[in-house]
Amino acid sequence: MNHDSPFAALGNVSDTGEVEAQVAGIVRSFAPGHDLARVRQAFGLLDSAFDGGLPGYQRLKTLYHNRTHTNEVVLCTARMLHGLHLAGQGLDADHVDAALIGALMHDVGYLMSDEEASGTGAQFTASHVMRGVDFTRRHLASLPPDLLETTAKVIMLTDHRKHPDWVKFDNLQQQRAAYATATADLIGQMANREYLERVLLLYFEFEEAQMGGFADIHDLLEKTTAFYRMTRGRLDTDLKGLSVHLAQHFGEQTGAERNFYQESIDRNLDYLNRVVETDREHRLERLRRGHVVEKVLDLKVGD
Repeated sequence: MNHDSPFAALGNVSDTGEVEAQVAGIVRSFAPGHDLARVRQAFGLLDSAFDGGLPGYQRLKTLYHNRTHTNEVVLCTARMLHGLHLAGQGLDADHVDAALIGALMHDVGYLMSDEEASGTGAQFTASHVMRGVDFTRRHLASLPPDLLETTAKVIMLTDHRKHPDWVKFDNLQQQRAAYATATADLIGQMANREYLERVLLLYFEFEEAQMGGFADIHDLLEKTTAFYRMTRGRLDTDLKGLSVHLAQHFGEQTGAERNFYQESIDRNLDYLNRVVETDREHRLERLRRGHVVEKVLDLKVGD
């Protein structure tokens, strides 16, 4: 493994099969007898739903909140659960399942039904969390009621516009499962090697959601560092600073007790500062990863 690149240590999140295998391997490393059938079921449901194979639903169309984002969140959640286990704060089997299934389902509310004719799903930005809870209750109704209820609370805690206190937990395990997934949701995306490029796609989702706040994609880029500072406060204070346990996971898995997520975020922010210092006319030339800019330019032309 190339430890000079923290991004390389995070692995490939665009390949869902690889992510599912990694998640299974991580869980088995700290819970060898864990039955992954329920997690497999959720992966399968999402595969079908996002690809347009679920009756009554269209394929997933949102530009930023796509399968890659879900993959990075569920993989980071598995690593969080391992780190918590190593720190003596491990979860029992049902709460491990709730954290992972909640991670898989946390953005399924962006899916549109066949009746919802226009838009990409981004128009549901404000309501997508509770839409996701409803979807999960309907399509994973075979889960035990307590597990389904905990999974719903895990999804609810990924509404980062609200203080975590808005969700009432029955016990510490339930709370820890939700905090682990909510932490992974924020850290997973900001550590992605293509995060700065993908932020440009987020601008179009915000526009569709009529959330405003940004004059154009450059304004969003310029405000991303401030967004991170706000996010850091949520991670460290509201979500109890759980992300430090990621270093313990990597210590056992790679022999290097480093938080590769934080290192990747720091690299992204450092590069972002250089991008923002570039004049607007040449800024996008510095964002070359993943052919995202080409897609952005196509969207701007179609505006």
